[in-house]
Amino acid sequence: MKNAVQELKSGMVVNIDRNLSLRGMAEKDITSAYVAWLNDDEVVQYTEQRFHHTTAGDVKSFINRTAADATKLMFGIFFDDMHIGNIKLGNINSQHKTANLSYLIGAKKWWGKGIASVAIAAISEIGFQKIGLMKICAGVYENNIASSKVLVKNGYLLEGRRVGQYVYQGRRIDALLYAKHKDK
Repeated sequence: MKNAVQELKSGMVVNIDRNLSLRGMAEKDITSAYVAWLNDDEVVQYTEQRFHHTTAGDVKSFINRTAADATKLMFGIFFDDMHIGNIKLGNINSQHKTANLSYLIGAKKWWGKGIASVAIAAISEIGFQKIGLMKICAGVYENNIASSKVLVKNGYLLEGRRVGQYVYQGRRIDALLYAKHKDK
């Protein structure tokens, strides 16, 4: 499983359609626009990133750590050559054949266009077919309706709820736990 992840990291490009692709992140992809997404309250409102100010150096360090980690597979989401988001399978567990999914469409003009849905479908297929995963999990804030909808659209089922897991705008909210199984 670790060998499959390393092979995928070595320059793999997943062409989703004529204009949309997933590809490994490189330092050249660290633009001011990318860093700005990570500091935009609206973009990160449903992520733990909302608690941090991020610099280009932070992003560079994160990309390098992720690239060196055999338990993480991260792709940038590109429309033509414009970086519009990220998607990651992280904490890939080779014993249990599981991983966690996370994603972000940072370029707001691409919100609501189905980009996250096709990216999730593509990385789920990679996880199941190329890495050999049996289950992929994703957690969302309960008030992140768009994320819940896109997961369900991709065959992820609500498996659980962590009551009062997060503080959001001064009140406690639940975490919703979704998963997709290879054979279901």
